[in-house]
Amino acid sequence: MALQFNRNLAGTLFSAVVIASFFLHASASLGGGKGGLLGGWSRITDTKDSKVVEIGKFAVDQYNEESKSEYKSKLVFKRVVKGETQVVAGTNYRLVISATDGGRRSRSGNKYLAEVWDKPWENFRNLTSFKKL
Repeated sequence: MALQFNRNLAGTLFSAVVIASFFLHASASLGGGKGGLLGGWSRITDTKDSKVVEIGKFAVDQYNEESKSEYKSKLVFKRVVKGETQVVAGTNYRLVISATDGGRRSRSGNKYLAEVWDKPWENFRNLTSFKKL
């Protein structure tokens, strides 16, 4: 009987260890560590990073290309004000961009919210959203 009790106790302890390790692993994968929530948005700390600026310029260029009109002047990229990234099948960038209307002499610029999906290993980049704030 004591031997049977020990086997049951050992089985229960083993199950508890397996379940605990599963939850620890899941917690780390879902943001229990430094990386943030998997699939969630993470703040961009350096808006002057060359990759971030490149994505911002791409967003303005694509917007200009998609909204061609003889009556509408092009936007001119000034800077990335702030942004976030999201790791998916590639990287989504959500950027607040300062841009000026190319036909006006405004120094301050307007702010726009742009979202770009980037998959550099496939040479793929797509402007998914662009709107004035």
